[in-house]
Amino acid sequence: RMSSSAAASVRSAAPTARPARHCRTSRVKYAATTVETTHRGRHHVRFAGRRAGVCCQAVAAEEGAEVADVLDGSSLFLVGMMGTGKSSVGRKMATALGYNFFDTDTIIESVAKMSIPEIFESDGEEGFRAIETSVLAEVAAYKKCVVATGGGIVKRRENWMHLRNGVVVCLVGPPDLLARRIVADGAEARPLFKEAGNDVAAVAGKIEEMYAERQKLYANADVEVQLLQAEGGGEQEDPDQIAGRALASIRRRILDDNTKSRLRNEPKAGDIKVTGM
Repeated sequence: RMSSSAAASVRSAAPTARPARHCRTSRVKYAATTVETTHRGRHHVRFAGRRAGVCCQAVAAEEGAEVADVLDGSSLFLVGMMGTGKSSVGRKMATALGYNFFDTDTIIESVAKMSIPEIFESDGEEGFRAIETSVLAEVAAYKKCVVATGGGIVKRRENWMHLRNGVVVCLVGPPDLLARRIVADGAEARPLFKEAGNDVAAVAGKIEEMYAERQKLYANADVEVQLLQAEGGGEQEDPDQIAGRALASIRRRILDDNTKSRLRNEPKAGDIKVTGM
């Protein structure tokens, strides 16, 4: 359980605006920057394969205007295995929407004044998960945010109460692609891959093992976005392209079913149904 001083640190890391779940528009301040979403003209966007970087940014921005309208201020929570690019894609989505971006791992390190490997070493995974839940609870109280979460955040039932304050987007990718990314960033810096070292095959095997355990939990997400892998195992898309596809999927999901009506109300404990637990 977090101390009162740690909880205060979490709150200080969150936006300074009051939560405003039922307002049409709101202004949120973070790190001395004010972001205000306005309603712009709507544009129809069609995706026709790969685009150059600048064009992809424009497509994501156009899609963002439409998605911001249907989201009506609700936040987005990105979940998925490590290496799926939740932070890089989340930043692009936030820019397109005119939203603030948060990474729960970054906030956790700021609150604990330790790196995540140091938290695992000091308090174990359970200690880390307790801080993670507290951070998520604080961030989820705010509107107009894109929140990149840790890969294991779906493992706690209570976290789903907070995730359901918005739209949950799960990024899914081939184990080999994710392993290459993790090794390139330094697998030894990730506590759950410490034993695998920088062996791509060993990291991919660990990813498959962890995904098998979490797959049913990830399936509770509102939207799933599959990462595409080029021939030879390399990257096929950049974060702008993935963000554009994700935004288009979110818009379709909200318009196709009752997701928008769910977003108008704060979930209660009995409303949250999580399979795989």
